[in-house]
Amino acid sequence: MQAIIRPVENFTGMSIMKIKNVVILSLAVFVAVWFYGCSEVKKKSDVDNKLLDTIEPPTGSQTLPRPSGGLALSVNSEAITANELIEPIRQQIGELASQTDYEQFQKKVKPMLGSVLIQKIGDIKLYEKAKAALPENIDEAIIDKIVEQEVQSFIARYGGDYAAAERALKSMGTNWKEFSKFQRRALLVQSFVSEEIKVDKPVTHSELIGYYNTIKNDYYVKEGQIEFRLIDLEVEKFADPNDPNANAQQKTEKLAAEISERIKKGEDFAELAKKYSNDHAASNGGLWKPIRPGSLAQPFDAIEKVTENMAIGQTSGPIAAEGHIFIVRLENKQASSCKPFEEVQGEVESRMVYERRKKMVDDMMNKIISQVDLSYADSFLDYCTEKAWQDWQVRG
Repeated sequence: MQAIIRPVENFTGMSIMKIKNVVILSLAVFVAVWFYGCSEVKKKSDVDNKLLDTIEPPTGSQTLPRPSGGLALSVNSEAITANELIEPIRQQIGELASQTDYEQFQKKVKPMLGSVLIQKIGDIKLYEKAKAALPENIDEAIIDKIVEQEVQSFIARYGGDYAAAERALKSMGTNWKEFSKFQRRALLVQSFVSEEIKVDKPVTHSELIGYYNTIKNDYYVKEGQIEFRLIDLEVEKFADPNDPNANAQQKTEKLAAEISERIKKGEDFAELAKKYSNDHAASNGGLWKPIRPGSLAQPFDAIEKVTENMAIGQTSGPIAAEGHIFIVRLENKQASSCKPFEEVQGEVESRMVYERRKKMVDDMMNKIISQVDLSYADSFLDYCTEKAWQDWQVRG
């Protein structure tokens, strides 16, 4: 593959990268497939050094005028513009530009732009591979029909309003022609990837059991829960500074006994909690959010202990615990559980196959990244960095 940098005036339509971020980059975990065959023994540069030597990028001065057009990096039959590299990280660029001088800005932003460039070159190589893999007797009409369905789905997101959908495309910097072209490209790439990445090795039963045991806590164990209402009488709240002989503990115990008796006679627990409880949930009728068994610290762990032997809907008597007297009503209780392997075997196998495929993709993506040579794209990245700085100076 030969890649060159060439001048371009008013290059348009490439802010479709905004859409590519949604689809092509969302395939990134599933896209890096077979870019390099056995024929690519020698590592090749992705840009032409001789042509790059003729480029004179901006010097770095903040006062330089904005270029009317710009530069584009040609990769195979496609071009990557500076805007395509800048747009996905424009927010980070703005944050860095507002906090640093140009020298620091360049050191941080240039590698970021290089990462986007690697992704772009990878996308192009993948698409070229996908096109080359198409069978000779491919039914173009079927592809066109699927692309049209995607177009109609996009319009449906705007309530079937064609004009509104068209305005949305325009705000993205593209049009119907480019949108359809992109959908076709994404379709070919996705089809190629799904065909190339397969796990042919059968999964054994023992492997599934082992994998299930490693993931069951994350996916198949349901923790127990306790939900309750609480009236919390805090002893120190009943101390009387004007009467040092008053016994706050006795006063609290007496009130707790009176409240407990009123609940037995049918008074509403929630209303009594609102009136008497010193707890944070008093205004909510004493209702706590569900808690996980074992999660309550002292002295509130006493609440959990008493609920172990309570039935749902039952109210406890007064419970003394380290400066508090609690009255608890159990609203709900659910024991912890774990779905057995036999019940989720199919799902476990699907997860395991997915993980295998993901590892294959990750390995291939690492291979791609290691083979993309950006050493000769230095001038282009310098230009993109300078343009990003100038754009921010103008936009503020």
